[in-house]
Amino acid sequence: MWLFVPLKLIVSPLLLLLSMSSSSSKQNNNNKNNNDQTKAMDKLRILCLHGKTQSGAIFRNKIAGARRKLERPYELHFLDGPILLDQDGVGMASSSSNKQDETAEASPPLKTYAWWLRDENGQHIHVREAFEYIQKETKGQQYDAILGFSQGGTVATCVALAGIIPGIRAVVTAGAPYVEETFEIAQEFKPSPNQQDGLQIPKFHLAGETDAMISVDSTKALCDNGGNGILQVHEQGHLFPTRAAIVNRVLEFLEEALVEEKMQES
Repeated sequence: MWLFVPLKLIVSPLLLLLSMSSSSSKQNNNNKNNNDQTKAMDKLRILCLHGKTQSGAIFRNKIAGARRKLERPYELHFLDGPILLDQDGVGMASSSSNKQDETAEASPPLKTYAWWLRDENGQHIHVREAFEYIQKETKGQQYDAILGFSQGGTVATCVALAGIIPGIRAVVTAGAPYVEETFEIAQEFKPSPNQQDGLQIPKFHLAGETDAMISVDSTKALCDNGGNGILQVHEQGHLFPTRAAIVNRVLEFLEEALVEEKMQES
């Protein structure tokens, strides 16, 4: 004797299982996306300042080896300097009024920038404008640390001293010189009473013993005058080191200054 079972009684449970599986998969994907977004939002942010005759994009590429490691725990933002340079490294105009024409048919030469210049008497000029530019470009943005190379490292140190970016808790520099004018300008910017004293912000300064452009003594002077600094000399020249040992030391410094402090606050 044959027993006939309606087809819908067999199919319905299968469809129910498939529907439940699909819903579970979608929920897992949503949870993963939410977790990824939360992690991105939780990342501490670092402002990166390039050296003279570079740009944010050039600096980003030059430190690719270090950047890949730094971007795992941190979000990096590379800012162009305010002074657009010509092919001979001479200042032309403010970068804010010289945006690259993306519609041009031929690829133009890479644009490079500076944070300040020297006049015919060897005096550093446009330093105050650099501070004001950074203050304007970072307004309303949250940054936890500043990383700078050469000129950008000097600016990073003195911007932290000036307190023009609230919330900065660490500074990392490489191949950065001591420039008296930048410290003088920093004193003109008075941080609000509730901000941390810039001299107390931890700073990590890298200097190359074979650097033909910036001497170790000049970076040491930056370290001494910037307050709460650590000086580490490496065997390379005028660059931001990307070798694993140095990058790991930078990561350790940032973790001590940023992550552990944040955990203590919470």
